[in-house]
Amino acid sequence: MTLLGYEWRKLARMPALWVFVALCLLFNIFYVSSAGYNRRLVNETSQTAARLGSRVDAAFLEGLSAMDRTKNQDLLLTGCRELTDVFAFYDTAGLTESYRYWLGDSLAGRWIGWKYELLSPRAAHLSQSGASMDLYAGPATANAHSFLFGDLMRFILGEAAILGMLSTLALLGHEEIHRTTQTVCASRTGRRLFRWKLGAGVAAAMALYLAVAAVTLGTYFALFDYSGIWNSSISSGFNQLTDMLIPRPVLTWADFTVGGYLAAVLALGAVLTAVLALLAGFVWVVIRRVYLAALVLMVVCLGGLVVPSVLAELDMWTAYALCTFEPVIVLLNPVGWFTEQGMNAFIPWQETAVTASWLALLGGGTAALLKRMDRKDVPA
Repeated sequence: MTLLGYEWRKLARMPALWVFVALCLLFNIFYVSSAGYNRRLVNETSQTAARLGSRVDAAFLEGLSAMDRTKNQDLLLTGCRELTDVFAFYDTAGLTESYRYWLGDSLAGRWIGWKYELLSPRAAHLSQSGASMDLYAGPATANAHSFLFGDLMRFILGEAAILGMLSTLALLGHEEIHRTTQTVCASRTGRRLFRWKLGAGVAAAMALYLAVAAVTLGTYFALFDYSGIWNSSISSGFNQLTDMLIPRPVLTWADFTVGGYLAAVLALGAVLTAVLALLAGFVWVVIRRVYLAALVLMVVCLGGLVVPSVLAELDMWTAYALCTFEPVIVLLNPVGWFTEQGMNAFIPWQETAVTASWLALLGGGTAALLKRMDRKDVPA
């Protein structure tokens, strides 16, 4: 624990790290504060749900009709009267056919057909549970859901990933930067220090992620009142996602309330942050030159973003499908986590499977390379 403390102290004494954290928080706070176009509607809907409940039924409509009229209440009442069970006759075969139009008879097309075949019973279950008739944020639901779980969580995850990777590289490359590698690695104990550095980097990455998330989401929920809608289903009929210009209701692999979904996204985000910090550690252990490792890591991450788009343009759909199993691709789509995700996923629970698999691969691979490094010559 003393060694971890020493490593964390090195990070704490890096002004550039804290400047970047401050800039991230300032940007996030400004972005949240500027999103006022539907804040009043979300807040009034939440207050209404706190009084009448979050299930839109006859009693809810009667109570809403009796409330004082405002522009937002009129909009909410109109939306609730038009709300229907979107899952009652929903057939995932339509999605399969839409994507088969793009994917053809490729392996990717067969995978996505298999995925939607497994998803089909979920539509019937959501219809039976009445999830579609939950209020969520009423007419503001789609925008609010996309803003919170799409834009805001993507910013938080991206910032945490950069902070985590840079922190891990800074600790592992500290001896090289200060020209003390030969001295430290002269003994077996010194070589084993790099295990502590990696552990400290991963732990710091997760701590920074939680700090950025806490401040950003704290600001968001101070402005947007969710007190009455935490127990609403995210599969509300007011909510929908769009992929390849194909709109669809939110079909999840398990039942999620707003609060439960936020907790699940935050938990998976923490693990994903650890995965990307481990990726930085793995690249450094392979190269053992901190600046070159940073350059390679940047190329790997940017390549993970660019290559799938190129493959899609070339109609190389099987290769495209394989690229969706990269952690960087998972990071880009938190709004779709635990849902069918369209062409961003080709198996059920893909974001969870990808994150867990990369955690095991990078954790085991980096540990093996560090052990092997104990027996290798130290680069001059």
